[in-house]
Amino acid sequence: MRSPVQDYLEAIAEQCSPDTSGHVASYIQELATADPDVFGVALATVDGHVYEVGDARAPLTIQSISKPFTYALALADRGMDAVGRKIDVEPSGEAFNEISLSATTGRPRNPMINAGAITAAALVEGAGPRERFERSLAFYGRFAGRTLEVDDAAHASEMASSHRNLAIAHMLTEAGVLEHDPEEVVDQYVRQCSVLVDTVDLALMAATLANNGVHPRTGDRVLSTAHVEHLLSVMTTCGMYDAAGDWVSAVGMPAKSGVSGGIIAVLPGQVGVAVFSPRLDEHGNSVRGVDAFEKMSSDMGLHLMHVGRGARSAVRSSLDLAQLRSRRRRSVEEEAVLDEHSGRARVHELHGDLLFAGAESVVRTVVEDDAELVVLDVRRVEEVADVARIMLNELHDRLRLDGRDGALVDPGGRLAAPDGRDATAQDAVVVLDTRDAAVEWLEERVLERHGEHLVRPSRTDARDHPLVRGLGDEAWAVVEPLLERRHHTAGEVVLEAGSRFAGVHLVVSGRAAVRAPGPDDAWWHLLTSTAGMSFGELALGSDGRQETQVVALDDLELLVLPADALERLDADRPQVAAAIWRALVRDAYQMTDRALRESAVREHS
Repeated sequence: MRSPVQDYLEAIAEQCSPDTSGHVASYIQELATADPDVFGVALATVDGHVYEVGDARAPLTIQSISKPFTYALALADRGMDAVGRKIDVEPSGEAFNEISLSATTGRPRNPMINAGAITAAALVEGAGPRERFERSLAFYGRFAGRTLEVDDAAHASEMASSHRNLAIAHMLTEAGVLEHDPEEVVDQYVRQCSVLVDTVDLALMAATLANNGVHPRTGDRVLSTAHVEHLLSVMTTCGMYDAAGDWVSAVGMPAKSGVSGGIIAVLPGQVGVAVFSPRLDEHGNSVRGVDAFEKMSSDMGLHLMHVGRGARSAVRSSLDLAQLRSRRRRSVEEEAVLDEHSGRARVHELHGDLLFAGAESVVRTVVEDDAELVVLDVRRVEEVADVARIMLNELHDRLRLDGRDGALVDPGGRLAAPDGRDATAQDAVVVLDTRDAAVEWLEERVLERHGEHLVRPSRTDARDHPLVRGLGDEAWAVVEPLLERRHHTAGEVVLEAGSRFAGVHLVVSGRAAVRAPGPDDAWWHLLTSTAGMSFGELALGSDGRQETQVVALDDLELLVLPADALERLDADRPQVAAAIWRALVRDAYQMTDRALRESAVREHS
């Protein structure tokens, strides 16, 4: 089954593709010959899953996207105080290649413009420019999760047009900021800009920052928490040059662009996203890239200023019918079918805030699971973003198309379809109030799909009731006259809590709810008895006192073996009574097994 996240990203790319405004960078010969129609999108989650669209594997030179990572290495090598004495962290409001320093400090205004980036390259530790570059290249590779290489042609082409960068480097040397040979540092800087990556690499580099400096796939701690926080702050205010204010307002994610057409953005704790499209706007940022990010931020709730309490994974627990059973009593044959096919039905309990990343983790969990019946229990979810509603309703539609099915435990209606879909429509999501109701729904669907051989009548004849079916003809002739046929209407109390044992009640047709008193005069539903089931006998295990209330859920027909009749059987026909007791014990065992499963689940929830 295809993920709706994948489809959504493809739709974003399709919406942005018609925009052919902007121009490829022309001042570097290798970039001037780039295919302007290349367009790739990649999104990497903090647990290492990557969605890729279009030309996400097309190679590009990293260009200025290298700047935050070189700055990060300088921070790791020298510490924030030492680096801060060479590079400020204030937005410049100027073009990225402006030949200027701060009028007050005499330092580059931030590490994302060329003056600051050249200074950061010189601050990387190493015996010379070659060693400093090799350390930078290896550092980038740790963020990407693979060994990276340099495009030598791009390096040569860019060096041939690096007069402005050389001017900046000489200015830095004159100001006492740069301590190494300026021409060697520029060569080092241009070489780092010529490192080859693809959009997937960039998404994983961004996801490593989103994951607090730990690579989502390799588990490598690449950067410390303190340095990640500092770096993301600088990227937020300075990463998009003189368009930073518009970017923060519209997109709201720490980001960095490059003149080859790449943009990376980071949503801490959730995702890293990268886009590659070579046509640039007047600020030197990818036109399609900016448009795509604005759409994703708006539609997917990715703005940094949206505060949520979401967990890394929204899935708190996943349980199948081997661990869960409803409180509806089942026949031996039905239990056998449910045991055999228990793995086909699953309940995923969600928690936290359901923002994009949380919804994505839910979608991926369901898509990758082979369960054909799925329930999402959202009672522990706090906030639900619109994008989560859209994604989970789309997930339900995909399940149906794939021959699977799903339901929600959503008593508050927080995941109601945002498109106004009629809740009574045939394709509407089944919404249930309790997990027990959801588990019963799963059981019924499993029995419908895999219990074709079962005979599940809505009515059970007296002789065929499981409790007496094992009696021989002679024993049945003794028991039949003792059974009293009774009828109750929906809502009528059949047995009141606190009453004395009134006998064993065999359900012929209809349903009865067994309930226990709870706090605030509320009743807790314990189980549902249907045709072929029985109730009332548990009072024998509590000194003959009825601990639960039994209520008819609809028109109910019973056969009752009264308490005095059962006493007479014990005294006069002990063999017949023993057969009935064996049936009761077997039924009680099934109930106890179900209760133990439920208790185990609650213990580990």
